[in-house]
Amino acid sequence: MLKTLSIRNFRNLDISDLQLGSGVTIVVGGNGQGKTNLIEAVYLLSYGKPFHGTRSEAINWNESNAEIFGETSKGSIRIFLYREGETKIIINNKTKPATYLLGRLATVLFHPGEIELIGGPPAARRVWLDKLIATINRGYLFNLINYNKTLINRNKLLKISGGNATEEQLETWDRLLAKYGIKLWQEREKEISSLNRILNKISKGTIGKNARIEYTVPINLESEGLSKKEFLRALKNKRGVERRLIMTTFGPHRDDLKLVVEEELGQSILEKDLGPFGSRAEKRQAIILLNLAQAQLFSRIFGEPPVILLDDVTSELDEKNRGLLLTHISARQILITTTSLDLLTAEFKKRARVLNMVDGKIIEP
Repeated sequence: MLKTLSIRNFRNLDISDLQLGSGVTIVVGGNGQGKTNLIEAVYLLSYGKPFHGTRSEAINWNESNAEIFGETSKGSIRIFLYREGETKIIINNKTKPATYLLGRLATVLFHPGEIELIGGPPAARRVWLDKLIATINRGYLFNLINYNKTLINRNKLLKISGGNATEEQLETWDRLLAKYGIKLWQEREKEISSLNRILNKISKGTIGKNARIEYTVPINLESEGLSKKEFLRALKNKRGVERRLIMTTFGPHRDDLKLVVEEELGQSILEKDLGPFGSRAEKRQAIILLNLAQAQLFSRIFGEPPVILLDDVTSELDEKNRGLLLTHISARQILITTTSLDLLTAEFKKRARVLNMVDGKIIEP
């Protein structure tokens, strides 16, 4: 839970000691007033970086640094962003690396651009999944970082040698790639299984259909020894292709996820892949379901609900999906931005505190 928030020089924001209690806080303002910036500042306290643009771009144009401070149920978080130099993160008055932020202030973000998660490129879905798992398992982040370093070095070897790298050189990186790649696949499979159990309950209770994430690992994960052999064999089988393409073509970095829903067609039940075949409304609905499942997973892992961040999503949703979202949000704390209170249900507004955002400042009504 986020108790207080202070922001200096983060984009256009100037907020001092904003008290945030449990329940719903609605921030109302016109376009360009700083509503999304506020959501992004809270998100930054969770992950150490903004959800769009670079850290440098997040600093007010005529300032050299920005500061965000939050007092949470687990202590204080203070982040300094510098136009030149590394971001400084202070947790409970001690400087820490960014990895220590993960899970300290758990948040689930809903924003209009997320629709690309369903129909966009596979990389977006991998980033979403990696961020989710790293939030609840810091060891996963360690393995992901090491896998990516190994992948970069292996690709460099392929490029520098012009496709003529020796077997001995490649096998050194193959073994490391297999070591970390298998661990990533094991955790991805485990957490997707957890998400699917939650999705099954949520989707049947909301849209009346079973929705699930479809994810396939290309090797057998039951035995570590067998997994390693299969991983190394797959890399060896792709030697010719990789030498021509000068890139690694097998591993978790090539993963993709699909969100499928069951559709009745006569007496049959077919699975519909929402990526290529879902309507825009269905994709928005799918994003809601994924984020609700993520929120429930975080609640179970951390013992308290995450902070729900809703960035002007009500303007992007039809009435049915707005109702689905607002009815099924279950959290101790919700921060929502909107251009108009008319887009929110009466029941939702009844239990909310309303603030106005004007030119980067919060104004009590």
